[in-house]
Amino acid sequence: MRFRILYYKTLDSTNDLAICFAREGAREGTVVVSDYQTHGRGRFRREWKSPRGKGLLFSVILRPNLKSSSASILTHLAAQSIADVLKQKFNLPAKLKRPNDVLIGNKKIAGILAESSAYHHRLEYVVVGIGLNVSTSRKELLKAATSIYIETKRRVEKGEVLVAILEAFKAKYEDSNGKALSMESAKKAEAFEHV
Repeated sequence: MRFRILYYKTLDSTNDLAICFAREGAREGTVVVSDYQTHGRGRFRREWKSPRGKGLLFSVILRPNLKSSSASILTHLAAQSIADVLKQKFNLPAKLKRPNDVLIGNKKIAGILAESSAYHHRLEYVVVGIGLNVSTSRKELLKAATSIYIETKRRVEKGEVLVAILEAFKAKYEDSNGKALSMESAKKAEAFEHV
């Protein structure tokens, strides 16, 4: 999979635009990135707020060879990719919380929202949206949230974090795509921390 990154200053939602592109036939690997979302959202249409320029907000179009019933594995692969990058690049003890969050300690640092379309029980496309708190300060976040900056006291380049997450995700995705999900893969998808 090759990534094509489309950058916007402001969008209603990266997922909404990526879904429009997916419906129009945009290829797998198209990535919609925005500095700010006016209507960012998580599961159950909960609001996802991030101050302008402080969070990494992006959505990836996928066209996996999977049954629609297996779509949840993609949320897990995205969460695991984020956790791996946080551990390897920033030495942060990231863990996964079912069904779509990444935590540091008991504070949320990232969330994933996957939305899909299927035909005859096969996925036509999946849009995986990710919100990661990067440079957000304590006063800009809810008490139950944290950011890379809060945890490391370092300013980091969002573009570098984006590339690292995309590369980690690509490796996991290409390993699982095109195969029937094994019991082992399904068990890995169950490995979210119950918090």
